[in-house]
Amino acid sequence: MVRSEIFREVFEQSHVPQILTSLDFATTFENQAFFDFLGYTREEWATKTLKDISPQEDYERDLHMMRELIAGKRSNYQIEKCYIHKSGKQLHGTLNVSLLSDQDDNKQFLYVQVIDSTEKYLISDSLIKSEKKYRLLAEHSSDLIMIHDVNGRYQYISPSFKTLLGYEPCELIGCDPYDFIHPEDIQTVKNHHLQIVTNKQAMPVVSYRVRRSDDSYIWVDTEIKAVLDENTGELTELISISRDVQQRIETYELLRKSERLAIVGQMAAAVAHEIRNPLTPIKGFITLLSKTKEYNPAFIEVILTEIKRIETIITEFLSMAKPNNRKMDTIHMDQLVEQVVNLMQTEASMENKQLTLKLKTVPLIVGDENSLKQVLLNVIRNALESLEEQGTVSVLVLIEEKFICIRVQDNGCGISQERLAKIGEPFYSTKEKGTGLGLMTSLNIIENHHGKLDIQSEEGEGTTVKIYLPLP
Repeated sequence: MVRSEIFREVFEQSHVPQILTSLDFATTFENQAFFDFLGYTREEWATKTLKDISPQEDYERDLHMMRELIAGKRSNYQIEKCYIHKSGKQLHGTLNVSLLSDQDDNKQFLYVQVIDSTEKYLISDSLIKSEKKYRLLAEHSSDLIMIHDVNGRYQYISPSFKTLLGYEPCELIGCDPYDFIHPEDIQTVKNHHLQIVTNKQAMPVVSYRVRRSDDSYIWVDTEIKAVLDENTGELTELISISRDVQQRIETYELLRKSERLAIVGQMAAAVAHEIRNPLTPIKGFITLLSKTKEYNPAFIEVILTEIKRIETIITEFLSMAKPNNRKMDTIHMDQLVEQVVNLMQTEASMENKQLTLKLKTVPLIVGDENSLKQVLLNVIRNALESLEEQGTVSVLVLIEEKFICIRVQDNGCGISQERLAKIGEPFYSTKEKGTGLGLMTSLNIIENHHGKLDIQSEEGEGTTVKIYLPLP
């Protein structure tokens, strides 16, 4: 049957499992790779047939294909099928079957090759199972899971879109996410997107409002990750996961309102207390004047002083409580500080106190000139009032990191650490007749300019106040 010794040797030494059989399967030749593939010896295989190594469904399909081949309906065929190893383990391979004819005696044979794809199948099966598992997680997650192209357009959207936002996911494929983001938040998200595309790495969570199908908006926190090509390192797509934080925002807002109401109540009680104090001597002296019917300059001076104190309390309270309608403009901060220091020089000289200024040219900033002038006047006046005779207040303007820093330093009485901790509370003051509202107003102004105010002091040594305003 096999006349060529060369053919026999190639057949036997091939690492590909092969069978050569007559059409009636009466005569068959198998190479060693075939036995290695299935785990049988030649002797063991002598009692086996193809039916023993094939699941029923695969075996019936094999017979059907072979009958068509023998009937001349096809010259060869190729199918993927399962094989049963001697141990019972399932193997997978590609079965290639072709019809050969011997030109000398016109006998026909089936030539069978098995290409082992078990490992490839297992990897593929594992990937399919993993993909199914992750897709199952994505499709049952309450978070919004999305895959975008590099321009941000939707390629995949999890079913939670329907539950949370009211949109059918299939309707949004290919859409631009910016069509659903609140107009005020679009630039923030665009800047975030640009940084991810540029740096090709994940960024901190970004918060913004997204429009629901009923045109209402909810707040979400979104984390976006870049997906890179393993070979080129190029950005191929973006994965974003968004979480509904509307309830958290609403709860936070309720807490803020509650805190504001509590503060208003505390301040109302404090204002009433502070006004009641000067009202007591006013009432007493007016009662005395009404009884004596005599004009007493000393009484009148006390009454006017206490009325002026009431006016100061009310003015400072209204200044702190009034709505923020400041006019923001570009400011030469070094020039503004110089103007305030020049304004305070006369007051310092009259009290025999020294006020010095050291300036550095600093960039323009955006702010409200009148409000910042109010802060500087308040801080410098407090420093002068803390001095004993011939004390010094030094003002320095410089740049520290990303801030303009105005440092006001005095060598006055200083403040104890216990009292320093309470600085900024309404109606708490280190001065005998202070209300504490001036510094509270200053803190409010600086915070509205996205800056900060730092106070350091040692009792008996002096105080340093640093006003930080962010550079543009």
